Amino acid sequence: MNETKNYHHGNLRQALIDAALEVVERDGYQALSLRELAQLLGVSRGAPYRHFADRDALLAACAMEGFRQLMATSQAITEAGSDSMQRAHAMGAAFIAFAEAQPGLFMLMFDSGLLNQAQDNDELGELLRQTYEQVSETVAATLEDIDPTTLRLRMIGMWSTLYGYARLRQSRMLKPYMLEGVTAEDARQAVLDAAFGTTHTASVDRLGSVAVADGGPAVDD
Repeated sequence: MNETKNYHHGNLRQALIDAALEVVERDGYQALSLRELAQLLGVSRGAPYRHFADRDALLAACAMEGFRQLMATSQAITEAGSDSMQRAHAMGAAFIAFAEAQPGLFMLMFDSGLLNQAQDNDELGELLRQTYEQVSETVAATLEDIDPTTLRLRMIGMWSTLYGYARLRQSRMLKPYMLEGVTAEDARQAVLDAAFGTTHTASVDRLGSVAVADGGPAVDD
């Protein structure tokens, strides 16, 4: 089937990304094949290469979609107002919810090796930096007179806590005896408190609902 009969100019690239995201979520990023995507979309085998140099380039584009989602959610939380600690908790909760709602995309973004290849001057590297700086500004606002080195150390601790919890959940490494008497909300709140400090959960949930209304991932489990 001829590409021009199915796509207007410029649409095939996004169609490939959308189809790839479905494969990543359903079967994992390892299963992605440009040849199979071309067949699925009814275009020639060579058509995807007019938009992506190779499979890794398409995977990187999918990962960038994920970072844009996280940034949009964080921006919605920031615009919703409230104090900095509540915003930080809402961002952390949204990150956990993102990992649970889109585990395939999460694994692609953080466990596929793409970030090791990202450079500061390429699009993926720039999105990663922007995501980091967006959260870093919120974390800095929760602390008084923090110097850059201490802030970076706090970010490392925060990142390790949130990412570690998300991966423990995805890998089902939290055994029943570890969770006896603990609700999912209890566990999530403990992780957020460890990552950022304590706040009031009601305000965090309100901010999270704003992010969801604007297209971000749900904060609640």
